[in-house]
Amino acid sequence: MPGLYALSSWEALPLKSSRVKACANGYSLSITAHLVYTNPHEEPVEGIFIYPLEESEVVAGFEAVVGSRRVTFQVPNRHRAPDTC
Repeated sequence: MPGLYALSSWEALPLKSSRVKACANGYSLSITAHLVYTNPHEEPVEGIFIYPLEESEVVAGFEAVVGSRRVTFQVPNRHRAPDTC
């Protein structure tokens, strides 16, 4: 199941809100998801994000924001689908 899990217990953290934008361009489909999770615990948790992919799917980039920290990852040699939406 996709989602954010507490690494120590594999407990799924609650999804507070989501917004998804999809754009089809020929054989390419670009999806941008804005997911907001909450931490029900009083102490910070270390988490892992799981999003299973089909064999023919690829990830071109990923960005996560926690508090004021932003982490961005871009896969080299993967082209982003043009933003035509």
